[in-house]
Amino acid sequence: MKIAVLADIHGNAGALRATLLEARKRGVAHLIVLGDLIGYYYDAREVLDQLREWSFVAIRGNHERMLAEALEDDGAMQTYRERYGSALDVARTTLEPQDIDWLIGLPDRASIQLGGMSLELCHGSPRDPDEYVYPDSKADTLEACRIAAADLVLMGHTHYPMLAAGERPLLLNPGSVGQARDRGGFACWCRIDTDTRVVVMERTPYITRALVDEARRRDRHLPYLADVLERDNPTAARQAETAR
Repeated sequence: MKIAVLADIHGNAGALRATLLEARKRGVAHLIVLGDLIGYYYDAREVLDQLREWSFVAIRGNHERMLAEALEDDGAMQTYRERYGSALDVARTTLEPQDIDWLIGLPDRASIQLGGMSLELCHGSPRDPDEYVYPDSKADTLEACRIAAADLVLMGHTHYPMLAAGERPLLLNPGSVGQARDRGGFACWCRIDTDTRVVVMERTPYITRALVDEARRRDRHLPYLADVLERDNPTAARQAETAR
């Protein structure tokens, strides 16, 4: 079985569309989504519509938990709006109630079997859904993430891809589909072939111009939301020129 592992889509439907198109070409049959389907950007509804065309399993991330809190507390919504932008407001008004219930009801962690492999699904780390485990994390941090019964421990949250080999289980972060922080203009994800046990890290290019413009318009107080999409993006200048 060929599996695609996705994390941190963050309402970026264009990046997800490019990723899923490439996944189809590669013969992927099943998706694993490691949380933060929403937040930062504005197409939560389309993200869910695209995912539901696939066989997939998902857990929730911190932005799904933020949504749950914001729905109960206007003060929390204002805090998140100032810190992360208006995406939660858009999700609240565009998603159906059953979609919101599904998102906030997702588990924080899951242990699954697929294609004969034992996979541990986390957003942050096995010990804390909000823990950031980076490629350059200390050895004891990485060691604490190794779940003995798993073949792979899958983690998101950092927006940086990571494959920590060595002792089993392998630790894998596919990077972010919707807001890669090392290089803009590419959706980061990975493929796993459960028959061969081969893991392939992927970067799929997508067009960022429309989303950059939308972020600058909706959330002018947070220029980072647009800037990160253009960071070292090889096509950003060309897209801007074409848009003129």
